Amino acid sequence: GEGVIFGAIAPTAPHPSPPPRFDRDALLRHAGGTLASVFGPAWADLDVHEPRVRMPLPPLLLVDRVLSLEGTRDVLGPARIVTEYDVPLDAGWSADGRPPACVVVEAGQADLLLVSYLGLDGICQGERRYRLLDCDLRFLGDRPRPGTTLRHDIRIDRFARHGGTTLFWFRYDCTDAAPGEPVLEMRDG
Repeated sequence: GEGVIFGAIAPTAPHPSPPPRFDRDALLRHAGGTLASVFGPAWADLDVHEPRVRMPLPPLLLVDRVLSLEGTRDVLGPARIVTEYDVPLDAGWSADGRPPACVVVEAGQADLLLVSYLGLDGICQGERRYRLLDCDLRFLGDRPRPGTTLRHDIRIDRFARHGGTTLFWFRYDCTDAAPGEPVLEMRDG
């Protein structure tokens, strides 16, 4: 029978890479449009699958820019993405003037963009959906103030297959981008 296979999964030869930075407009296109409109024509074959791994649309889109992305299409192995989220100055959504803890945590949602870039939809072909099964979170200081820019450094450590399910393990560090002070640590995702 099929068991868990650890290590990199490389279904086909890598495709050429697009520029490694994406602005808010590109993230909105990823959330509501085609992969090819963001990553380039080499990803057009994945746009036929539905559902696809996507970033959420606003108001749940909590990433404003991608600073860097390391990974290769169709190579499911170690990968990295660094993002920023500008905490809104309007504190109306918080009882104490700071973003709720769930917003700080969920601003690390760009693992979705990263596995989309790696081509996970080519393996899942619309038959599987993304689920975060577990993680360990640790706040390292106060929740950030409005106007703060949060930087999430997200790393996928490995992938595994179990039957028709693809699993991946990831972690991230969240810092206040201006002084570089730690805010949150997520492990064993």
